[in-house]
Amino acid sequence: MRVWAVLTTALAAVCAGQSFSSLQQLGKADRDGVAQLELEQFMAHVVPETKDYAVVVQLTALSPQYKCDTCHAIDKSLRAVSRGWRRQRASRRIAFATLDVDNGEELFRKMGIDKIPRLMIFPAGRGDEAMADASPREMKLGAKNSHPAGMASRLSELFGTEIQADEPIDYMRYIIGVVGVLAAAFVARMAWRRVSSSVVGRNVWAVVSITFVLVMTSGLMWNRINAPPFMGQTRTGDVVLFAPTNSQQYGVETQIVATAYAVCALCVVLLVRHVPRVP
Repeated sequence: MRVWAVLTTALAAVCAGQSFSSLQQLGKADRDGVAQLELEQFMAHVVPETKDYAVVVQLTALSPQYKCDTCHAIDKSLRAVSRGWRRQRASRRIAFATLDVDNGEELFRKMGIDKIPRLMIFPAGRGDEAMADASPREMKLGAKNSHPAGMASRLSELFGTEIQADEPIDYMRYIIGVVGVLAAAFVARMAWRRVSSSVVGRNVWAVVSITFVLVMTSGLMWNRINAPPFMGQTRTGDVVLFAPTNSQQYGVETQIVATAYAVCALCVVLLVRHVPRVP
């Protein structure tokens, strides 16, 4: 019996090693190291609790027909975490994978999953990576965990090791910020030249009031509460500036809407103050 137990343990170790190697090979086929799983691969390499490695899997719907912008945002964050983990070249046996609804619809239905995306953790059941509870668990995707840095921080806490996200530099965000600062400085300088003691109160309060209205109507407070991604991205990598649903918006939309409202407000001011003077 003891010999049989040893042989069983050795066989399980060999099978687990082959499964982890298979996941690594699938990850190498993806530019960011995220293994794209079929249902059979998911059941064979992810579900067994006897494996000696952990897997982070996103259950998602990335096909354009589902129009799931949140799915693409989470996928982007998971890819950043996977790139960072691969760059760290750590010895821990942790894999990242994706199971799309197109490949796992039957499983989604049996599990009663009616809301996606979901980020699932499948811990190791034995070996150095083993956790006390090897049952699958879901990592809640809140405003903080949806971003690459927040997701990496939460996974670091779960696995007890440092995981860093490899986030590309958002040059557009800095460009917009610099342009905004320069525009504000130019407007302030032009306004200062025209300021006089007799009109300073009226003009200053007009500018403050219009600015406050623009900020409040542009969606800034919604962004502060929900922390949406700055821009969206399609599966092919194209940038999306406007969310396709009424219940979502991107950070860049606030800036675009505020700019449009500012132009309209400026036109109204010009019509009121200057048009009556046109001969």
